[in-house]
Amino acid sequence: MKLTMSRSLSQRDKTILLLLGVVVVLLLVYLIGVRPALNQLSNLAEERSSLEQTLASLGQVHARQQQTEERGKSVLSRVPIGAHEANALELLNQIAEQDHVTLVSVTYGNGSSGAPSVGTSGGSTSSSTSGSSNASQGGGGLSSLQYNVVVTGTTANLESFFADLATAPRLMTVQLQSVSGTASGDMANFTLAVYYRNG
Repeated sequence: MKLTMSRSLSQRDKTILLLLGVVVVLLLVYLIGVRPALNQLSNLAEERSSLEQTLASLGQVHARQQQTEERGKSVLSRVPIGAHEANALELLNQIAEQDHVTLVSVTYGNGSSGAPSVGTSGGSTSSSTSGSSNASQGGGGLSSLQYNVVVTGTTANLESFFADLATAPRLMTVQLQSVSGTASGDMANFTLAVYYRNG
């Protein structure tokens, strides 16, 4: 009796082979298509994060540049072209009245009643602050009207007065010479430099 082995596959074997084929196909799709795409997506996310950081840094730099430009414009607006002495004295008087400080005397930096002492940075003989000595740039630079000023008022009023001089519409610097107490309050003696541009 001759035994013959059936070479035909059963339904179960066919199902197993089909499942194995599907698994192999899915694995190939993942390795060839999905995995590289995921890696590329991860790299793109890192690049985007780096670009966002760079953009934020550039924004900060731009903001700082704008602030610097605004500060420069603000300083230039406080330094007019030309001495405008009447404006300087009027401004000094307005600040004194505003802070309830009495101007006892205002004399030119050379102590005379003649023309104002005009201190340019480098060679000025009048009393000036370090601000004027650093302002010269070639033949231009900053010049200043120099005044010796004596004021009286309460301590609080004098503090407000000096604070307002520092933030006045015109650039001014104060060099305090002396402060003494009197029966009516305090008396301050100081040198005031009011700056301007020659052109």
